Amino acid sequence: MSSAIEETVKALVEFESELARAKAEASDAKHRVTKDAADWAEAAKAAAISRAQEIASQRVAKAKEDAEEEAGRIKKKGESDLRAFESSISKHRSEAAKLVASRLLGETG
Repeated sequence: MSSAIEETVKALVEFESELARAKAEASDAKHRVTKDAADWAEAAKAAAISRAQEIASQRVAKAKEDAEEEAGRIKKKGESDLRAFESSISKHRSEAAKLVASRLLGETG
C-alpha cells in the first residue's frame, strides 16, 4: 500500500510541476500578446497621425492656392478700378480747372 501512496504522491508532484509549467507558459503568452497588441496600437496610431497630417497639408495647400487666386482677382479688379478712376480724373481735370478759375474770378457757372 505504501508503494501506491508513494506513486500517487509522485504523480501529484509531477502534475503540480506540469501545472506550474503550463501557468508559466500561459503567463508568457499573455505578456507576448499584450506587447504585440501595444505595438500594433502604436503603429496604427502613427499611421493615423501621418494620414491626418497628409490630409491637413493637402487642405492647407488647396486653401493657399484658392487664396492666391482670389488675391490675384482682387488685385486685377483694383488695378482696373484705379485705371478707370485715373481716366475719370483726367477727363474732368480741365472742367474742374475751368470751374475753379471761374469761381476765383467771381463768375457764376
